[in-house]
Amino acid sequence: MVVDSMGEMTTLRVMRQLLKEWTLPDEMRVSWNINNSGEVAYAEKRFLEYLADGWMAFSDEPRGRCQIFKFDPRLKRIVLVPPLGGG
Repeated sequence: MVVDSMGEMTTLRVMRQLLKEWTLPDEMRVSWNINNSGEVAYAEKRFLEYLADGWMAFSDEPRGRCQIFKFDPRLKRIVLVPPLGGG
């Protein structure tokens, strides 16, 4: 018996006043079924696009949140955080 496992990736909303120099896209949400290779490939493509633009990715799992650098379709939830300037 094959059990479907779903995952979700979303962008974190940040106050735009903190990011005056950045143009943020609208909220992005992608979900996938681990057994659907097309959905997994699309989610991984979007993940890599955001990381290439300087965003950080975090897994949001019951065991705790930690930064991730590689897409893992087994994760239930991935949160993307925009780059924050400062200094």
